[in-house]
This record gives sequence, C-alpha cells and structure tokens, in this order.
Amino acid sequence: MNSVEQRTAELVEAARAGDARAGDDLVRAYLPLVYNIVGRALDGHADVDDIVQETMVRALDGLAGLRDPARFRSWLVAIAMNRTRHRWQERRQAPQPGLDDAAALADPAGDFTDLAILRLGLTGQRREVAEATRWLDEDDRELLSLWWLEAAGELTRAELAAALELPTRHAAVRVQRMKARLETGRAVVRALAAPAPCPGLAETTAAWDGRPSPLWRKRLARHLDTCPRCATARADLAPAEGLLVGLALVPPLLVWAGHGTGGAEVATETVAWAAEPGTPTAGAPPTEPAPASWAGTGQDPGPGTAPVPAGGLRAWGAGAVAVGVLGAAVLLAPGDPVERARVRDRVVAAPTSPAPTTTTAPPTASPTPSPRPGRSRAPEPSPEERVNLLVNRHRAEAGCGPLRSDPELVAIARAYGRDMVARGHYGHHGPDGSDPGSRMTAGGYAWSAWAENLARGQGEPESVVADWMADPPHRANLLNCRYRETGVAAVSGPDGTVWVQELATPLD
Repeated sequence: MNSVEQRTAELVEAARAGDARAGDDLVRAYLPLVYNIVGRALDGHADVDDIVQETMVRALDGLAGLRDPARFRSWLVAIAMNRTRHRWQERRQAPQPGLDDAAALADPAGDFTDLAILRLGLTGQRREVAEATRWLDEDDRELLSLWWLEAAGELTRAELAAALELPTRHAAVRVQRMKARLETGRAVVRALAAPAPCPGLAETTAAWDGRPSPLWRKRLARHLDTCPRCATARADLAPAEGLLVGLALVPPLLVWAGHGTGGAEVATETVAWAAEPGTPTAGAPPTEPAPASWAGTGQDPGPGTAPVPAGGLRAWGAGAVAVGVLGAAVLLAPGDPVERARVRDRVVAAPTSPAPTTTTAPPTASPTPSPRPGRSRAPEPSPEERVNLLVNRHRAEAGCGPLRSDPELVAIARAYGRDMVARGHYGHHGPDGSDPGSRMTAGGYAWSAWAENLARGQGEPESVVADWMADPPHRANLLNCRYRETGVAAVSGPDGTVWVQELATPLD
C-alpha cells in the first residue's frame, strides 16, 4: 500500500467513525477526479454537476459497505461510471426535449474539450489531441474519460478496466481501437487548421456543417489517405499518451460544503447567469471568491473566503451548486429587455483559468509630470480614457472595430464602482441581487449583449489592461468584435482602485 492509499484508508476509517472533516477531506481530494470523469464522459452536459453531486453523496453514504478502504478511488470511479451510464440510459429512453427543456441542454460551443483547452492552457499537439476527441464515436466517450486520466497518471489500467466492467485484456483492445480513431481525428484537426487549405479538402468539406462527427471523420480520413498534400498532417504526431502524462485535471466548478460544519473550499471557478429558457448562457472568469449570497446563504464571508452553501452537499439543488468567481462576466441574450433582466444564477461550463491574473493588487502611486513653463499642453487623458485607448489598440490588432465610449455605460460603471466601495463589496452581483445586465437596463441602456470585467488594486490603466489580457476569459471579452460600446470607471477605495469595464452591443 503506497502513501496515498494509506492516507485514503485512514480518511475512510475516520469518516466511517463519524468524522465529518475526514469526509470533507475525501471529497476535496477526489472531487476533481470525479468531475473530470463525468465531465468528459458527458462532454460538459448540464447533467454533469448533478451526477458529480450524486456520486459523492452515494460514496460517502456507502462507506460502510466498502470492504477495502484503500480501494476507495477504484470504488468511487465505478460509482461515477455507473451513474453516468444510468443518466445516458435515461436520456436515450426519454422523449426528445421541447423548447421548455432547451435550457437544460449543454451549449455545443461550450463543451468539455473547450473547458480543458482554455482552463489548462493546452497548446500545440496537446491542444490537437483535445480537439480530436470531438471526432470520436459517441460510444467512445465513456472510455475516453477513463483513458485520458490513465494517460495523465490519475488512474491505473486495472482501475480503467474495473470501471468499464471488462477484463483487462478486453479493455486494452477497446483502448487501442479508440486510440486509432483518435489518431485519425488528430490528423483531421491538423489538416483543417492548415494555413494554406488543400483545394481538394475544401471541396470535400463543402457540404460539411462544421460539426465534428464520426461520419465526417471517415470521409475526411479517406481524403487524407489519397491526398499527397494532406498526408503531411499525419507526420510528426507524438504519442498521445506522452502528451498527456502529468497533465493537470480540469479544475471542477463545485465547492464542497461538507456534511458537518467544517466546510472546505474545493475550487473557485466560473459562474454565469442563464436567462429564461431559450436564452443562451455564457461564463464569467474568476478573480476572487464570490460573496456567499451567490450560494444562497445571504451572508458575506468576507474577502478571501469561498462561498459555502448552507446544509452541506445534500442542500445543493439542481443548478444551485456554489461557485466562487469574479472578474469577468458575459451574457449574450437577445429578446425583450424586461425578460433579459429576469436572470437566475446557474452553473455553466464556461472557460476560465485555474490561476486568474486579475486578483487584488497593491495600489501604486503614479506622479503626474509637470508641464514645461511657457508651453501649452493637451489635456492629459483620464485613466478611463487610457484604458479605452489600450483596449482599442488590442482590438485593432485582433481585427475588431474600436469600442465607443457611451455616456450611459460610463455612468452605470461609475455608479456600480462607487457602490462596491461604499458597501465594501466586490463582485458582479450586487448585494441587492443586481447583475450587469439588469444594472444596464435600470440605467436606461438598451442592450442586446453585454459583458463586464472587474479588477481591484491595479494602480495604472496599463496594469489592469495587461492583467485582463493575460487571462483568457477577460481577453475574450475585450476582443469580442460583437461589442461596440463601452463604459469604464476607476473608483478609489480602501483596497486600491476598483476598475469597472462595461462592454455592450446596443439594441438596434
């Protein structure tokens, strides 16, 4: 028994004896593993949070039946896979969802692959491997979720086989077949991303709707096999296992509150707001833990404290999993402004970075240079104007049009910045329950899409823009060509300058 197994066995025994903190420690240690298994098996479907929650509850409630405490991880993986299979069976047997159920479906543009790429910062061939998983057969998803973790060193082949309920040799055959399809997918991804597209490939994909599928994987693979120009897509492909060894787990969106009173933070990641059914959702990148009112407790634990839902994991309702994030928010939602303002908190798989850069920074002073005697000078741009200049410079480099400063958005940003300073609050949701969209509506701005970036403590516009650009979700907000207007406010506070940037598309 290795040290990890020994420690796990000790926690299991303590949890069996009624130690709530030991149970919390087990969840904190293994929740990321379960989240990655279920998330990849369901490709980021909205059911992921429910299944992860159900798996952890079943595991803790069933500890008395675990014969070998050191095998807790294998047992937990088996529970996760069983619950995932059960959910797949339910979905296949259920009637096709109508419009009323559309909000529960996963956003095709926000799958688990996107989550892994953005939150783990995958580049090069690692990114190609992740993108190639979209081209696998649907039946491969369960195997993929386990093999990915085996390749990353999180699971053993024996645990993979046990979770599939297959003999080890049979599991090895299935893995080899899946890997062959994955290698074909990698070549397809590389060929489609070539800077100089092959005319023959363009002709082959003329009728393709842009959605990866096994059928199109086979069609494109036939082209690659017969096209000398595209044959290079198969060259220099490093073994997928070697690319994934030691790769970190995608950080989970969940915060474990614990069975007892000693709740513990597991992760502080992305939260977003889903509008009424039929309205698209989008995510918000993190900067600091969110106020506990986001988790429904109605109490602010103070800065640096993760939100903890009252009553432990069993108190979590569907779509009410506690998540701590700040810094950037976005909502793209057409429709009536009154309906758009009716927003409810909901966890989504929006891409964020596990280590946000827009955290609180110590304020710095910047001396203002004195003008030379006898020479007239143009007025110095305000900090807010300097932010806009810097952002528009980045947008020009990205091929986007400049943002126009809108007086209403400026007033809305300034009012919210002052409100945060006055109340000692920091976050996209105000203490009154307002969100950026509802604040814009209340301020008289009619929008069709909005985003908000926040930062605190940076002393100079250059610093805050650099921090936003260094974080993928903040950067995505800044460089979204859809937004046309902005309002920026810099408000001095006891913890340094609070920066509020509103971005919006007006309702034409």
